[in-house]
Amino acid sequence: MRALIVVAVLALLVVPVAAQRHMELIGSPILSEPIPPDCSDWHELYPSFCIVDHQDAYEDNGDGLVSECDVIILNGVRYHVDWAGPTYWMVPVDVGDEHWMEPTIPDPGGNPIGEIWHEVAPDYCMEWEVLDWEDNGDGVLSPCDIIWFADGSYHLAEIGLNIEITEEPSPTEQSTWGKIKAFFGM
Repeated sequence: MRALIVVAVLALLVVPVAAQRHMELIGSPILSEPIPPDCSDWHELYPSFCIVDHQDAYEDNGDGLVSECDVIILNGVRYHVDWAGPTYWMVPVDVGDEHWMEPTIPDPGGNPIGEIWHEVAPDYCMEWEVLDWEDNGDGVLSPCDIIWFADGSYHLAEIGLNIEITEEPSPTEQSTWGKIKAFFGM
């Protein structure tokens, strides 16, 4: 019995864990986007920055928008949508690196001061607090706004649609032993 438990535990250690991917819809300027048409391209932000995947199909959960619990098929692989929200492409006003961020609590409108943003690329998981905000005059968080963080000011270059996805397990055929057990009602 102990040997069986050891084998079961070792088998669990060998089973691969589905990795989460962060994707941004290419050419999407807003969050509340209707379902993207098939043949849309998605840009990977994490873990493999800049890989582009082709959308073969999309299965909506019934709300007519890109949202949690939808299914997207990219390059023939089915993925579950775990989260959908905005991606902020931040370009330094002076000198520095560009950053792609997402709010920890998505609210694309309103005043972002005090919000914590999660960096998706290039430094995954780094958190940034919005210290100040200079609106471009439209009253909402939008491109051409200036955002201040502890290390300086950034130009909000673009707001895109970001999804976090996990590969769905592919169905497997029942084994011969499983078929024999089913035949005998086990």
